[in-house]
Amino acid sequence: MDISRRRERQLHKLQDSWQGLWAKQRDLLEEAGDLMREAGNQAADITREEVYPKARATVSRVVAPALDRIPGWKKEPEPRLGAGAYTLMVVGAVALAGVAYAVWQTLRADEDLWVEDEEL
Repeated sequence: MDISRRRERQLHKLQDSWQGLWAKQRDLLEEAGDLMREAGNQAADITREEVYPKARATVSRVVAPALDRIPGWKKEPEPRLGAGAYTLMVVGAVALAGVAYAVWQTLRADEDLWVEDEEL
């Protein structure tokens, strides 16, 4: 297909315009991303510096005393390890010691294991 010079120039001009617009859109999207990132950082800072301390103070001042007045409300004691946990720890330690001994026996240099080659 043969295109006239005039049409070819118009197509190149259109292509240049399109590439310029595409570059501007990329720059705009990049700038918008930077702006959104900064807004997120600012929101996190405000939350950490303003919202969280106020919420924590309100919980300590209002909610905790209200919960203490409820009959039967008790804070859960921290769980303690039972006899089974200690038994498993001892079994694990013995197994680890057995594996370590087997590895040591395998890797140690024992002169009695080596047999010299006899000359014929």
